[in-house]
Amino acid sequence: MPKKRQAPESDRVTVTLAPGQRAVLERIAEQNETTLAFVVRYALKQFIQESESGQLKLEFPIGPASQ
Repeated sequence: MPKKRQAPESDRVTVTLAPGQRAVLERIAEQNETTLAFVVRYALKQFIQESESGQLKLEFPIGPASQ
């Protein structure tokens, strides 16, 4: 009997997008003939790679407006 293929471990997260962001992401997915989930995973992968390589410098606003 063939071995069962195990799904890779994954974590599920929930985020709230700013107005219009979902529509933009869905448009990107449609233009590239892929899914919204793939576009988000791809963007996160790129973000993490840039952060780990030191290419990404984030300056978060400080104060109540940023929360």
